[in-house]
Amino acid sequence: MAAALHRHVDSASGRAFARLARNIFGNVRLDFGTADEDRSRMTSAMLGSCRLTRLEADRHVVFGDHVTAAPEDPDAIKLIVQTEGIASLIQGGLHAPVSRNAVVIYDPSRPYMLTNSTEVRQLLLQLPRHSLPTTAVERLSQPFTAHADKDGMCRILLSLMDSTIHEIDHLDEAGRSSVGQTMIELVRTMIGADLLQARPLTNPLDVLLRRIKDFIDINLERPDLTVSMIARRMGCSVRYVYRAFEDECLTPSEYIWDRRVQKAAVQLQAAGGYAGEISEIAFALGFSSSAHFSRAFRHRYGVSPSQWRKAGMS
Repeated sequence: MAAALHRHVDSASGRAFARLARNIFGNVRLDFGTADEDRSRMTSAMLGSCRLTRLEADRHVVFGDHVTAAPEDPDAIKLIVQTEGIASLIQGGLHAPVSRNAVVIYDPSRPYMLTNSTEVRQLLLQLPRHSLPTTAVERLSQPFTAHADKDGMCRILLSLMDSTIHEIDHLDEAGRSSVGQTMIELVRTMIGADLLQARPLTNPLDVLLRRIKDFIDINLERPDLTVSMIARRMGCSVRYVYRAFEDECLTPSEYIWDRRVQKAAVQLQAAGGYAGEISEIAFALGFSSSAHFSRAFRHRYGVSPSQWRKAGMS
């Protein structure tokens, strides 16, 4: 199957898998041996300056001897996490297992070999080299590993990567850029970026708040988007979610409804103007009735949804 581009998402399967891998990751060589290359699938999306990729493949080996051989090859730091299967990365004389509860961060411009000894499912994040301080990049002469059971930042990043790739089609460009920037900040913090050159989010509540806001933006249309559900997905208590919002002017629930109203306002500006459209937008964003939506909209913008739409169409 040929590679395909759907708006901001690249995808490929079968024989097109290796070609898309080279386009995305640089001059890598994939060796499937006797394994079935046709079972390979990949989905990849840009998140501002970052790229997030999910792949499924039969056992294979990736040789990264000359990843940045050409000027157009990506000059990015790479992060990999295994969601299924067994893999290991060898670079600079260090053997780094790739596992479900850990991330392995490495500099792919340095020769490496990634051995996927079973069928695998992986998430990979590429972030621009210039987004990390030089001191941090220099620490990547060998792979850097962070474990979710020991590092709260790692746990948040893994959850963010997983939820983002599942909801990527529901994120607009601004949302994708925001999520990508959050991922950069988490990686900077995990590898101990120089505080004089970087602005890592060292306060766990600051990181949690950014993470919650990203999650809310991805899931605005879910009717079960509640504080309790958010707490479960964040791996924390409801009380901790409220603590993250202590310096905000809104409670978590108020923030959800405010973001829904803002998204509705954008959709109304692009609306076609047919009968029932306002109600459709309201119900799609979780409002229980047109009256509920109208009250919330008027409170936020000072006009009714119909007046807002007419102003946008004039």
